[in-house]
Amino acid sequence: MINIKKSQLKSRITIITERIEGVRSFSLGFWVVVGSRNENNRERGISHFIEHVLFKGTKTRSAKEIARSLESKGATLDAFTAKEITCFFSRGLDTHLKLAVNVIADLLTKPTFPAFELNKEIGVVTEEIKDSRDSPERHIFNLLFEKIFSKHPLANSVLGKKENVEKLTKKRISSYFKKWYTPERIIVTASGNLHHDELLECVEPFFNKKRTYQQFLFSPVKVKYKPFTFTFRKKELLQAHLIIATLAFDYNDVRRYPLLVLDVILGDGMSSLLFQKVREEKGLVYEVSSFTDFFSDAGIFGVYLACDPVKIKRAQETVLKEFKKLREKGISKRAVNEAKVRLKAKLIIGQENTSNRMLRLGRSEIYKGTISTIDEIITSINKVKVNDVNIVIKDVLKEDRFSFIYAGNL
Repeated sequence: MINIKKSQLKSRITIITERIEGVRSFSLGFWVVVGSRNENNRERGISHFIEHVLFKGTKTRSAKEIARSLESKGATLDAFTAKEITCFFSRGLDTHLKLAVNVIADLLTKPTFPAFELNKEIGVVTEEIKDSRDSPERHIFNLLFEKIFSKHPLANSVLGKKENVEKLTKKRISSYFKKWYTPERIIVTASGNLHHDELLECVEPFFNKKRTYQQFLFSPVKVKYKPFTFTFRKKELLQAHLIIATLAFDYNDVRRYPLLVLDVILGDGMSSLLFQKVREEKGLVYEVSSFTDFFSDAGIFGVYLACDPVKIKRAQETVLKEFKKLREKGISKRAVNEAKVRLKAKLIIGQENTSNRMLRLGRSEIYKGTISTIDEIITSINKVKVNDVNIVIKDVLKEDRFSFIYAGNL
């Protein structure tokens, strides 16, 4: 039985719920379709910074009251910022759903951006930027997006740069917030023991002004990709890190599921092709995995390796050799079928968590404008054929498409 309902208030805010029988909790998310790709040169890092400072006080709650409001009831309150979205979320007992709505809606409609808190948070965020740069696993991925997307807005770092964050002012923050945190860019998703109409009643008082203007959620930009090699040298690192990556497909491309199947085959878990070949058989690396990421107008696919610097070249050659074998011989039916089983199992098991359900509702609505049920997603996975994966292999794993980013004492 499908218990998913969707409504839009007169303010154009969208609300989606999934009632789950047999649980006594909720997961709630307020999604704002804004992220680092919306920032201009002077605003680098502002989306992430606003995510921080919204917790520092509203017209009705102090920073401490916000922190205590839900945690004192055993619930959680948190947020994250990404390239294209920002999400404020809570999970708790079903009796505290209304309180969670009140607190998050308060953050999004009545922020005060107190000057003394802004100055403190600038210090906090700049420390976060330093921490990211000190972590080679995180920094190499920041470099990947910066280089592979070049002048495309997806190149923007979510954290921004220290010099940009230090120049953020209350006026600039307020202006950015007013421009992007509008009801038509906000989607509320919730799953658990709840009723759709009750959630509507909770949200509506905070967003009750009728709006007729409709913004486009995304403004597509064509990626001008040219393969490259980049090395970030740091003597203090004892391990070498390498990403082999290329552009892939956007969220709604029909090749998305065949690529997800290929991702599982190549680098998802100990039984994956690259783990078995590069780590187990040849003992070249400590860590090896593949990854995919999909956005509104582009996507990315790659392999991440970490190993002794003297082994990095052999590890790279081994990966590229496996890619060549796949291009020439294709993938086996058995490998595709096993990968499809794994994908479906992860999906189904994940649905036992209300937070995963809430996140799925949000991303589906934002990127597709509709909600895909679990059965529909499983059907999409089942439809993936061996030939579909082989077509993606010949497209994505082309020898002349790859870029290489190294980090370490090289």
